Amino acid sequence: MSPSSQDPPDPGRAGRRPQRQRLSPARPLTPATSCLWPPPVAPGEAVAVAAPASPVSRRDWDAGVAILKEWGFKVVCGPEVFQTRAWGRETDRELARRFLEVWREPEVKAIIGARGGYGSLKVLPFLDLPALGAQPKRLVGFSDLTNLLWHLHRDLGLVTFHGPTVAHLPVLTPEARESFLYWLTAPGPQTVTFPDLTPLLPGTGAGILAGGNLTTLCHLLGTPFSPRFQGHILFLEDHNEALYRLDRLLHHLLLAGALEGVHGVVLGAFTGSGSDRDNLWEVLAAALAPLSVPVLAGLPVGHQPDNHTLPLGVWARVDARAGSLSLAP
Repeated sequence: MSPSSQDPPDPGRAGRRPQRQRLSPARPLTPATSCLWPPPVAPGEAVAVAAPASPVSRRDWDAGVAILKEWGFKVVCGPEVFQTRAWGRETDRELARRFLEVWREPEVKAIIGARGGYGSLKVLPFLDLPALGAQPKRLVGFSDLTNLLWHLHRDLGLVTFHGPTVAHLPVLTPEARESFLYWLTAPGPQTVTFPDLTPLLPGTGAGILAGGNLTTLCHLLGTPFSPRFQGHILFLEDHNEALYRLDRLLHHLLLAGALEGVHGVVLGAFTGSGSDRDNLWEVLAAALAPLSVPVLAGLPVGHQPDNHTLPLGVWARVDARAGSLSLAP
């Protein structure tokens, strides 16, 4: 698809802080390690839509791309974002090749997932990490794309962005759309707080923010890309997983040692679990209690319209008494 754009949006919108997030009054935090911030994207520049997981329908594509164009971005993609995939390693190699190809396009300043779904795990062994690291760019996605977000953050030290896919953009709340645009265009680390979270287990903790889809992270266990969250603040979300399966997934992470040394946990949306919120939080808190770290719930991320964007790799602090997650430079 050829690049296309419309007139740039109101310059006051790009980089404006989303309403659900607010400036933290807390003193600046000192990160234990630094991550590489990719350059921001400015209206008028190009973003690429990639589909290393499932392909996207034309209808969802048109609706999501219309929003990107309304903000003034050029949008580029290849035909693979719409194509049904054959089974086998050759398909996985080709998807990795296409991902690298769009990443290395000089005009492309960010990569946005077309949708989640299934399949990005199979692409990981074929990614050319040195080539990707040589041209840092903003990668945005969630759900199955947690595979890529974690892999590039862990192995390249790159700040990646857990946020809506193109298919998800049309159903977002205004605040979640503003969050997406804010982090796509923000020049670097920002001081932001998510207030009014529900404390499940007491305490405070600080560390590097990481996380994403619970099921996807569990599927990485036992692979060369297996997650280890020592020293991290971990956020989790999931969709269409029954309560007993969520309990099993958390225990899988615990028993595999992936949560050893984690400094805090923040729970997002667990849509489609078939359980009321109080029962959900009770079961998840019981599973996480052996960690003896603060646990909060109600973070606006996940498979829901209020899906805010979070940068993985920033310094974060959780405070159960204040009911907050704070991000700081």
